[in-house]
Amino acid sequence: MVGSVDEDGMGRPTIFGAGVSLGMFAGIVIGSLVTLWLGEAVLDAAHRMLDRMSGRRERVNFELLLQ
Repeated sequence: MVGSVDEDGMGRPTIFGAGVSLGMFAGIVIGSLVTLWLGEAVLDAAHRMLDRMSGRRERVNFELLLQ
């Protein structure tokens, strides 16, 4: 039933709320760690890709001319 109490005195909605809170906390911690680990490398790669696609590099790529 809704709102029933288990043997230890905690109801199902309380356990659900605790599980949701724990999941949110774990997601924030894991996401922050992954961002710190990969963030700088991914940001640099994205910046290089945007520069390459937009043609901001003003030097000639002579390796492509030799093909």
